[in-house]
Amino acid sequence: MGDPVIDAAKWLFESRLAKTVHDKLPDACRPATAGLAYKVQEQLVAQITTSRNSRAIGYKIGCTNRSIMELIGTDEPFYGRIMDDSTYSSGIELSASEFTHRIIEAEFMMVMDSDLPGSETPYKAETIKPFIGKLVPAVEIVDHRFTDFTKVGVNSLISDNGIHAASILGKPDVVGWKTMDLAKREVQLFVNGTLTETGTGENVLGNPLNAVAWLGNCLQSYGKTLRAGEMITTGATCPVYNAMAGDRILADYGELGKVDLSFL
Repeated sequence: MGDPVIDAAKWLFESRLAKTVHDKLPDACRPATAGLAYKVQEQLVAQITTSRNSRAIGYKIGCTNRSIMELIGTDEPFYGRIMDDSTYSSGIELSASEFTHRIIEAEFMMVMDSDLPGSETPYKAETIKPFIGKLVPAVEIVDHRFTDFTKVGVNSLISDNGIHAASILGKPDVVGWKTMDLAKREVQLFVNGTLTETGTGENVLGNPLNAVAWLGNCLQSYGKTLRAGEMITTGATCPVYNAMAGDRILADYGELGKVDLSFL
Protein backbone atom coordinates (compact mmCIF):
# COMPACT_ATOMS: atom_id res chain seq x y z
CA MET A 1 0.00 0.00 0.00
CA GLY A 2 1.10 3.54 -0.68
CA ASP A 3 1.46 6.42 1.72
CA PRO A 4 -1.92 8.27 1.88
CA VAL A 5 -0.22 11.64 2.41
CA ILE A 6 2.04 11.22 -0.63
CA ASP A 7 -0.80 9.77 -2.68
CA ALA A 8 -3.11 12.69 -1.89
CA ALA A 9 -0.43 15.25 -2.77
CA LYS A 10 0.30 13.46 -6.04
CA TRP A 11 -3.41 13.34 -6.92
CA LEU A 12 -3.82 17.05 -6.22
CA PHE A 13 -0.67 17.99 -8.11
CA GLU A 14 -1.66 16.00 -11.18
CA SER A 15 -5.17 17.48 -11.05
CA ARG A 16 -3.62 20.96 -11.02
CA LEU A 17 -1.52 20.19 -14.07
CA ALA A 18 -4.44 18.68 -15.98
CA LYS A 19 -6.91 21.33 -14.71
CA THR A 20 -9.42 18.61 -13.86
CA VAL A 21 -12.16 18.84 -11.25
CA HIS A 22 -13.53 16.04 -9.07
CA ASP A 23 -16.31 15.57 -6.55
CA LYS A 24 -13.83 14.74 -3.80
CA LEU A 25 -10.40 13.38 -2.93
CA PRO A 26 -10.18 9.58 -3.28
CA ASP A 27 -11.38 7.81 -0.12
CA ALA A 28 -8.09 5.96 0.30
CA CYS A 29 -6.03 9.12 0.71
CA ARG A 30 -8.47 11.73 2.04
CA PRO A 31 -6.98 13.08 5.31
CA ALA A 32 -9.13 12.60 8.40
CA THR A 33 -7.50 15.34 10.48
CA ALA A 34 -6.16 18.85 9.95
CA GLY A 35 -2.71 17.65 11.00
CA LEU A 36 -2.63 15.09 8.21
CA ALA A 37 -4.08 17.64 5.77
CA TYR A 38 -1.23 20.04 6.47
CA LYS A 39 1.24 17.21 5.82
CA VAL A 40 -0.42 16.70 2.42
CA GLN A 41 -0.16 20.43 1.83
CA GLU A 42 3.57 20.38 2.59
CA GLN A 43 4.09 17.58 0.06
CA LEU A 44 1.98 19.38 -2.55
CA VAL A 45 3.79 22.69 -2.08
CA ALA A 46 7.13 20.88 -2.40
CA GLN A 47 6.02 19.45 -5.75
CA ILE A 48 4.71 22.82 -6.94
CA THR A 49 7.84 24.74 -6.00
CA THR A 50 10.14 22.11 -7.51
CA SER A 51 8.22 21.94 -10.77
CA ARG A 52 8.07 25.73 -11.14
CA ASN A 53 11.49 26.53 -9.65
CA SER A 54 9.74 28.75 -7.12
CA ARG A 55 9.66 29.14 -3.37
CA ALA A 56 7.13 29.76 -0.63
CA ILE A 57 7.18 33.37 0.58
CA GLY A 58 4.28 33.50 3.01
CA TYR A 59 0.79 32.35 3.85
CA LYS A 60 -2.82 32.82 2.82
CA ILE A 61 -5.49 32.53 5.49
CA GLY A 62 -8.83 31.19 4.35
CA CYS A 63 -12.24 30.92 5.96
CA THR A 64 -11.92 34.02 8.16
CA ASN A 65 -15.55 34.95 7.50
CA ARG A 66 -18.11 33.32 9.82
CA SER A 67 -20.62 32.74 7.03
CA ILE A 68 -17.99 30.85 5.00
CA MET A 69 -17.05 28.78 8.06
CA GLU A 70 -20.67 27.71 8.40
CA LEU A 71 -20.91 26.96 4.68
CA ILE A 72 -17.84 24.71 4.78
CA GLY A 73 -18.61 23.21 8.17
CA THR A 74 -15.69 24.38 10.28
CA ASP A 75 -15.23 26.65 13.29
CA GLU A 76 -11.80 28.08 12.51
CA PRO A 77 -9.75 29.30 9.54
CA PHE A 78 -7.08 27.39 7.64
CA TYR A 79 -3.87 28.39 5.86
CA GLY A 80 -2.01 27.71 2.63
CA ARG A 81 1.32 28.83 1.20
CA ILE A 82 2.00 31.76 -1.15
CA MET A 83 4.65 31.28 -3.85
CA ASP A 84 6.90 33.92 -5.41
CA ASP A 85 6.14 33.00 -9.02
CA SER A 86 2.39 33.41 -8.52
CA THR A 87 2.62 36.73 -6.69
CA TYR A 88 2.17 39.74 -8.99
CA SER A 89 2.07 43.52 -8.88
CA SER A 90 -1.14 45.46 -9.45
CA GLY A 91 -1.98 45.90 -13.13
CA ILE A 92 -1.14 42.33 -14.14
CA GLU A 93 -2.96 40.71 -17.06
CA LEU A 94 -3.50 36.99 -16.56
CA SER A 95 -4.75 34.29 -18.88
CA ALA A 96 -8.13 33.01 -17.69
CA SER A 97 -7.25 29.58 -19.04
CA GLU A 98 -4.44 29.24 -16.50
CA PHE A 99 -7.06 28.76 -13.78
CA THR A 100 -9.77 26.20 -13.24
CA HIS A 101 -11.72 28.66 -11.06
CA ARG A 102 -11.07 32.40 -10.67
CA ILE A 103 -12.55 33.31 -7.29
CA ILE A 104 -11.61 36.90 -6.40
CA GLU A 105 -11.07 37.94 -2.79
CA ALA A 106 -10.11 41.49 -1.74
CA GLU A 107 -7.84 41.18 1.29
CA PHE A 108 -5.52 43.05 3.63
CA MET A 109 -2.00 41.63 3.35
CA MET A 110 0.52 41.97 6.17
CA VAL A 111 4.29 41.59 5.91
CA MET A 112 6.22 40.42 8.95
CA ASP A 113 8.92 42.80 10.16
CA SER A 114 10.65 40.23 12.38
CA ASP A 115 10.43 36.59 13.37
CA LEU A 116 7.54 35.85 15.71
CA PRO A 117 8.93 34.64 19.07
CA GLY A 118 7.51 31.57 20.73
CA SER A 119 4.94 32.43 23.38
CA GLU A 120 3.12 30.41 26.03
CA THR A 121 0.33 33.01 25.86
CA PRO A 122 -1.65 32.95 22.59
CA TYR A 123 -1.12 36.00 20.44
CA LYS A 124 -3.91 38.53 20.00
CA ALA A 125 -4.29 41.46 17.62
CA GLU A 126 -2.44 43.96 19.80
CA THR A 127 0.37 41.63 20.85
CA ILE A 128 1.17 40.49 17.31
CA LYS A 129 1.00 43.99 15.79
CA PRO A 130 4.56 45.01 16.85
CA PHE A 131 6.02 42.15 14.78
CA ILE A 132 4.27 43.26 11.58
CA GLY A 133 5.97 45.78 9.31
CA LYS A 134 3.82 46.62 6.31
CA LEU A 135 0.19 46.60 5.29
CA VAL A 136 -0.48 45.99 1.60
CA PRO A 137 -3.81 46.09 -0.25
CA ALA A 138 -4.13 42.79 -2.10
CA VAL A 139 -6.33 40.47 -4.11
CA GLU A 140 -6.17 36.70 -3.82
CA ILE A 141 -7.24 34.41 -6.64
CA VAL A 142 -8.68 31.22 -5.19
CA ASP A 143 -8.66 28.05 -7.30
CA HIS A 144 -9.36 24.42 -6.47
CA ARG A 145 -9.72 20.88 -7.81
CA PHE A 146 -13.31 20.25 -6.80
CA THR A 147 -16.76 20.39 -8.37
CA ASP A 148 -18.08 22.19 -5.28
CA PHE A 149 -15.51 23.24 -2.70
CA THR A 150 -18.20 23.79 -0.05
CA LYS A 151 -19.02 20.07 0.04
CA VAL A 152 -15.61 18.38 0.35
CA GLY A 153 -14.73 19.32 3.93
CA VAL A 154 -12.07 21.59 5.33
CA ASN A 155 -9.31 18.95 5.38
CA SER A 156 -9.49 18.56 1.60
CA LEU A 157 -9.25 22.35 1.21
CA ILE A 158 -6.21 22.46 3.48
CA SER A 159 -4.62 19.67 1.46
CA ASP A 160 -5.16 21.61 -1.78
CA ASN A 161 -2.81 24.31 -0.47
CA GLY A 162 -5.69 26.14 1.12
CA ILE A 163 -7.14 26.48 -2.44
CA HIS A 164 -4.68 29.31 -3.15
CA ALA A 165 -3.75 30.20 -6.74
CA ALA A 166 -2.23 33.70 -6.89
CA SER A 167 -1.77 37.01 -5.09
CA ILE A 168 -1.85 40.49 -6.64
CA LEU A 169 -0.34 43.27 -4.55
CA GLY A 170 -0.82 47.01 -4.37
CA LYS A 171 1.87 49.38 -3.16
CA PRO A 172 3.30 48.57 0.28
CA ASP A 173 3.59 52.21 1.33
CA VAL A 174 0.58 52.62 3.61
CA VAL A 175 1.66 55.10 6.28
CA GLY A 176 0.32 55.06 9.82
CA TRP A 177 -1.74 51.92 9.44
CA LYS A 178 -0.98 50.74 12.96
CA THR A 179 -3.03 53.60 14.40
CA MET A 180 -6.02 52.83 12.15
CA ASP A 181 -9.05 50.75 13.08
CA LEU A 182 -8.78 48.17 10.30
CA ALA A 183 -12.13 46.66 11.27
CA LYS A 184 -13.86 49.81 10.02
CA ARG A 185 -11.86 50.16 6.79
CA GLU A 186 -14.16 49.80 3.79
CA VAL A 187 -13.15 47.89 0.67
CA GLN A 188 -15.00 48.17 -2.64
CA LEU A 189 -14.75 45.59 -5.41
CA PHE A 190 -15.39 46.80 -8.96
CA VAL A 191 -15.86 44.52 -11.98
CA ASN A 192 -15.54 46.15 -15.39
CA GLY A 193 -16.10 49.57 -13.82
CA THR A 194 -19.22 48.58 -11.86
CA LEU A 195 -19.28 48.45 -8.06
CA THR A 196 -20.08 44.80 -7.37
CA GLU A 197 -19.28 44.09 -3.70
CA THR A 198 -18.39 46.04 -0.56
CA GLY A 199 -17.10 45.04 2.85
CA THR A 200 -14.87 46.00 5.76
CA GLY A 201 -12.03 44.57 7.77
CA GLU A 202 -14.55 43.49 10.39
CA ASN A 203 -15.48 40.58 8.10
CA VAL A 204 -12.00 39.14 8.70
CA LEU A 205 -12.39 37.52 12.14
CA GLY A 206 -13.49 40.91 13.43
CA ASN A 207 -10.16 42.50 12.42
CA PRO A 208 -7.40 41.40 9.98
CA LEU A 209 -4.93 41.46 12.88
CA ASN A 210 -6.96 38.74 14.57
CA ALA A 211 -6.32 36.57 11.51
CA VAL A 212 -2.55 37.11 11.75
CA ALA A 213 -2.67 36.27 15.45
CA TRP A 214 -4.62 33.09 14.67
CA LEU A 215 -1.99 32.09 12.09
CA GLY A 216 0.89 32.74 14.46
CA ASN A 217 -0.76 30.60 17.14
CA CYS A 218 -1.69 27.84 14.68
CA LEU A 219 1.82 27.60 13.26
CA GLN A 220 3.33 27.42 16.72
CA SER A 221 1.00 24.53 17.55
CA TYR A 222 2.71 22.69 14.64
CA GLY A 223 6.20 23.65 15.79
CA LYS A 224 6.60 26.45 13.23
CA THR A 225 6.58 30.24 13.30
CA LEU A 226 6.16 33.32 11.13
CA ARG A 227 9.44 34.68 9.76
CA ALA A 228 10.61 38.20 8.92
CA GLY A 229 9.61 39.18 5.39
CA GLU A 230 6.83 36.62 5.06
CA MET A 231 3.59 37.87 3.51
CA ILE A 232 0.16 37.00 4.91
CA THR A 233 -3.15 37.53 3.14
CA THR A 234 -5.74 37.66 5.89
CA GLY A 235 -9.02 36.67 4.20
CA ALA A 236 -11.88 38.14 2.20
CA THR A 237 -13.18 41.52 3.31
CA CYS A 238 -16.28 41.35 1.09
CA PRO A 239 -18.26 38.71 -0.81
CA VAL A 240 -16.20 36.90 -3.45
CA TYR A 241 -16.59 37.27 -7.20
CA ASN A 242 -16.18 34.49 -9.75
CA ALA A 243 -14.26 36.10 -12.60
CA MET A 244 -14.45 35.27 -16.29
CA ALA A 245 -12.19 35.90 -19.28
CA GLY A 246 -12.44 39.57 -20.23
CA ASP A 247 -13.10 40.80 -16.68
CA ARG A 248 -11.17 43.70 -15.21
CA ILE A 249 -11.10 43.70 -11.42
CA LEU A 250 -10.40 46.67 -9.16
CA ALA A 251 -10.24 46.47 -5.37
CA ASP A 252 -10.37 49.96 -3.86
CA TYR A 253 -9.15 50.40 -0.29
CA GLY A 254 -9.63 54.19 -0.23
CA GLU A 255 -6.62 55.99 1.19
CA LEU A 256 -4.86 52.65 1.67
CA GLY A 257 -4.55 52.10 -2.09
CA LYS A 258 -5.95 50.10 -4.99
CA VAL A 259 -5.28 46.79 -6.71
CA ASP A 260 -6.29 45.96 -10.25
CA LEU A 261 -5.93 42.96 -12.55
CA SER A 262 -7.56 41.61 -15.67
CA PHE A 263 -8.19 38.22 -17.25
CA LEU A 264 -7.52 37.68 -20.92
